[in-house]
Amino acid sequence: MHLPSRSNQSWVIAAAASAMLGLASFGFADVTGSAKLDGKAPEPKTIDMSGVKECNDMHPDPVAEESIVANDKGELKNVVVVVQQEGLTGEVPKEPAVIDQQGCQYHPHVLAMMVGQDLQVKNSDPFLHNIHSLSEKNPSFNKAQPNKNDGEKMESPKSAETYHVKCDVHPWMSCYVAVFDHPYFSVTDDNGKFDIKGLPDGDYTLHAWHEKLGEQDQKITVKDGKADKEVTFTFKPESAMAPAQQGNVRLASETNEATDMPACCGGDSKAASIAATATKQPAQSSSVAAAKN
Repeated sequence: MHLPSRSNQSWVIAAAASAMLGLASFGFADVTGSAKLDGKAPEPKTIDMSGVKECNDMHPDPVAEESIVANDKGELKNVVVVVQQEGLTGEVPKEPAVIDQQGCQYHPHVLAMMVGQDLQVKNSDPFLHNIHSLSEKNPSFNKAQPNKNDGEKMESPKSAETYHVKCDVHPWMSCYVAVFDHPYFSVTDDNGKFDIKGLPDGDYTLHAWHEKLGEQDQKITVKDGKADKEVTFTFKPESAMAPAQQGNVRLASETNEATDMPACCGGDSKAASIAATATKQPAQSSSVAAAKN
C-alpha cells in the first residue's frame, strides 16, 4: 500500500483545515436595534370605562389607550420589525401565541407569530368578553368567553397577514396580530428594543410597522455571523395625525362580514345577544344585560 509523503500529508491537513475555516465563516447573527420618536409623543387618550362597572372598578387610575406607547426618552413600544427576504424558512415555535383579556384590555397589544403556530385566547376577567378577529387571508374567529378561561385554541393562521382584533362587548378593546411565514421578526419592548435571533449571513431588508406611525425599511447585511450595524427606526409623531395605516389591516370601523355575532357596538342588547350565543340561551332583556355591563 502506497502511503502519502510527509509533504502530501501536510497538504491534505492544510486543505481540510481550510475547508473547515470556510464552513466556519458562514454564521448566524442576532440582529438588534430600536424604534423611537423624533419629537414628543402625542398625548395619549384616556379610555372611558365608566359605563361598564366591572371594568371601571379594576382601574382606580386612568387607563390610556395603547395606539402610541413611548417612554420619556421617546423609545417606542409595539413596533413590529420583520426581515423581508424571499425563501426564508424556520421552525414553527412549539409554544402557543397567547392573547389574554385582562382588566378589559388585550395583552399584548401587538402579537407577532408564525404561520402554523398555535393561537390561544384567554380570559383572566371573571365576566363576559368577546374576541373578534378581522382577518382577510386567515380563518377569522368571533368567540364569546362569558367567564374566566385558561385558554381556548383558535384555528392556526395559514398565511402571512397583519390584522385587527376587537371586542364586541367593550368597544375600546383593540389589538393587532402580525403573522409571518418565517421566525425572523420581533416586537419592540418597553424600551423600544427589538432582537431578531439567528439570522443567516446575507443581505436583507428590515421592515418596521406601527399601527399609527406608518412603515419604514432599512437595509442590513449579516456576514460571518455579525450584523453590519444596529438599526434605529425613527418615526415622526405628526405621522399619527395622518389617516390610519391600512395595508392588509382591517379596522373595526369597516363593515363586518356576516357572522353569528352582532356588529360592534350598539348597546346593552348586543352584550345580551353575545352572552346568549355563548351560553346557548335566549337573549336576556336589556335591563339584565345592563347589570352584566
